[in-house]
Amino acid sequence: MTRPEAGLAAERTALAWRRTAIASMANAVLFLKAAFSSDWRPVTVAAFMATIALLVVTAVCVRRGQVLHSHRKGAWNKGDRGIAAVAVAVGGVVAVAFVLALEYAILGK
Repeated sequence: MTRPEAGLAAERTALAWRRTAIASMANAVLFLKAAFSSDWRPVTVAAFMATIALLVVTAVCVRRGQVLHSHRKGAWNKGDRGIAAVAVAVGGVVAVAFVLALEYAILGK
């Protein structure tokens, strides 16, 4: 039985980063829609902040995917800072989404 190519794991990981970037762009568009459709200033500011955080997530994901694609087999860096940045940004966006959901549920907008 032959051993699978080590570069395939990096390829799968790069594709996962790409999917995450696409998902964060889609969610950024939804937050922009919420920002433009709300007439309550705190909701607008929170939605814009979530959009900025998601754009940072998108940039980190695209860059991480490029790093994984560009290096030869086994020469990748760990990417700890990128993973931490994405985790913090996604945690913040989840908190904003929860607050917006509560606001819409309470005020009925």
